[in-house]
Amino acid sequence: MLESGYPLETRYARIYSKKQALYSAVLCLAVSCGVFLLPDFPFDRRMAYFTLLASFVYAGVYLLHDRLAGHYHQVVTGVSLLGLVAISFIVHLTGGIVSPMICFYFGILISEAAYGVAHSVSIVAAVVCFLGVIAAEVTGLLPVSPMAAAVYSSPVTAAMIVLAVASLMAITGHIGRIIIRQLRQDLEDENREKHLIMHKFSELEAHSQIGLLAHRIVHDLRGPIASISGYIQIEALKDKPQEEKEMLNDLNDTVMGMSESLSNITRFGKMSSGSAEKIPLADFIRNLVAIASFSPQAKGVRFVKLYPDTLPVSVNASRQDLQQVYFNLIKNAVEALRDNSDGKVVEIGIAKEGKDVVVTVSDNGPGMPEEILKTIFRKSITTKKDGTGVGLFIAKDLLARNNGDIELHNRAEGGLKVITRLSAA
Repeated sequence: MLESGYPLETRYARIYSKKQALYSAVLCLAVSCGVFLLPDFPFDRRMAYFTLLASFVYAGVYLLHDRLAGHYHQVVTGVSLLGLVAISFIVHLTGGIVSPMICFYFGILISEAAYGVAHSVSIVAAVVCFLGVIAAEVTGLLPVSPMAAAVYSSPVTAAMIVLAVASLMAITGHIGRIIIRQLRQDLEDENREKHLIMHKFSELEAHSQIGLLAHRIVHDLRGPIASISGYIQIEALKDKPQEEKEMLNDLNDTVMGMSESLSNITRFGKMSSGSAEKIPLADFIRNLVAIASFSPQAKGVRFVKLYPDTLPVSVNASRQDLQQVYFNLIKNAVEALRDNSDGKVVEIGIAKEGKDVVVTVSDNGPGMPEEILKTIFRKSITTKKDGTGVGLFIAKDLLARNNGDIELHNRAEGGLKVITRLSAA
């Protein structure tokens, strides 16, 4: 099983190392059998004991591989060290300084580098084991084969061979690690680029969905907005105090601005046509809440302002864009409360944090499943029975046009909290 907490190439290295342990166990067992059964085996048959021991070690690694997964690099290093010791005895039994088995030192060093071991313990061990065999043969601690004796009879030749082999071991070990490390880095860069491309593709897919559904959204919004505008105009014609008429005129201007901004939906992703202006947020949000409260769905909903009416906080942005964003967020919050039996509350906050202005819209509805929150801006998802799932896409796009951003979080006490940020004027 692949451990998801490890990098992709490391997880594949674990699979291959387990397979190699199995193949090595079978190969070593086959060599042992061959040494005993071949009538004209050219080397000392005692090497069969070392290959048999190696077969048992590799078989044990294969059987315990998954249980030792947490100590992967230690296991690889341990097996490599045992292999180097076993090969050293085999090298001695097959000719010492002229043994063809010396090549297995290099095989172990390259294999270890391929499995991601970065330290140089095995490199040093390989050189020490090889030099130990040569020193033991030269000093007479170990018997010497006739071919090795011929080489040792020329100290200069023996020294050159030993120096060359030891140097190649060190170079092979270090260069192998550098090459493998670079290959791993290239693989990581490639995976990172692949994920970036997939992310861009997801965004393009989302944009295409929005384009297909844009006209439906325009149709859904124009009707209610036209009704609100007509109601406001009728109320303005009645005999009312001047202050109330001014408020109705302000509301009608806001509604008309929202009607004009509907055309921006069909141009999703393009530059905003509305010019930036300084917008006092307290008055701006108050007008939007007044409009939202006319909706039949807002019946029984209590709007709570978490800021004073005279809060001196403004932003530079397109008024049409922000009207569309915050009206949609307030509308979403109201609709999320449709199944609340009582205590329908929408909280709106405005606060200045450094150079940013944070506007929050919270509700005490059911919130959103966490799996939806994680992909809310990558897929067209909605929790509404009759929703299109693209309203938040549009809100994010409009905020981005005005150097803003949006986040969604479930509240600990229940409900959803939408956090938007804009640059303070």
